[in-house]
Amino acid sequence: MDEFQTILKARQFVRNSGVTAVPVELERLAAAANAKIKFVHDLSDDEPGLTTQHKDKHIIIMNGNHREERQRFTVLHEIAHIVLEPLSQHHGPKLTTGDLLRYGCRPQEEMLCDVFAAECLLPYDLFSKDVGDIDISLDTVKTLADRYKASLTATGSRYAVSAPEPCAFVLSEDGHIRYVSRSKFLNELKGWIDFNVPVPKGSVAHRLIQGTSTTEDYDELPTDVWFNGGIKNRLLLAEEAILLREWNQCLSLIWFDESMKPAHERRHEEEDDEPLLKELDGALSWPSKSRRR
Repeated sequence: MDEFQTILKARQFVRNSGVTAVPVELERLAAAANAKIKFVHDLSDDEPGLTTQHKDKHIIIMNGNHREERQRFTVLHEIAHIVLEPLSQHHGPKLTTGDLLRYGCRPQEEMLCDVFAAECLLPYDLFSKDVGDIDISLDTVKTLADRYKASLTATGSRYAVSAPEPCAFVLSEDGHIRYVSRSKFLNELKGWIDFNVPVPKGSVAHRLIQGTSTTEDYDELPTDVWFNGGIKNRLLLAEEAILLREWNQCLSLIWFDESMKPAHERRHEEEDDEPLLKELDGALSWPSKSRRR
């Protein structure tokens, strides 16, 4: 099973579960997977949770000491293993909380379960409506993360995909790019960002990682800082980034603002948007009697 198939399966699962409001009800989704959630407080901090079988029902045992956003994502990750079986199963050594939050050495099966979990946590039908015409910024991502009770990482990734403008979300870890999500508008501009390469020098993310700035910053940069060879008719891009020191990660939101387009291109678009004069038909229109003086 690939990522696209996983996304389709997750969206159908959410619709079949009858999810119509956010934050999504975990119990509803668990019931749809024939599972029950049980929170315990005697697991170590490195144990996010696990799934066991009791008769014909799955029992998802969660670490009740973790933050709510982490608990919610982990529950849905476990549900993914149930729904996607036998195509996606736990393999290799038991994964710790640190493993779940890092991207460097995660098995493909675990990453697909993350994709499934994000689709359930931030349902496409509801999330795409909320994105709408909201201005692109990290503050917007934070607001949506609070609304959906999701992590900044999961929300930022989904936000970039749904953005109504050319936009990308980049997760860097240990100074290297580990994950990128893009909007369809950026794909149309052929704006590609490579994986597993160092964070580009000159980027806001690079400044944060090098400690030459604060833990959160914004700047407008030449397009070729992030996109090799640049992008046609796009000289500048906006980047807002935040450093997550606990996991040695940096999150970047990258987009192209209308104000950054070349002046001649903006003028051309403004001219195209001007209303056309009504075609003359020989009949003169007079104001109504009520408007005459």
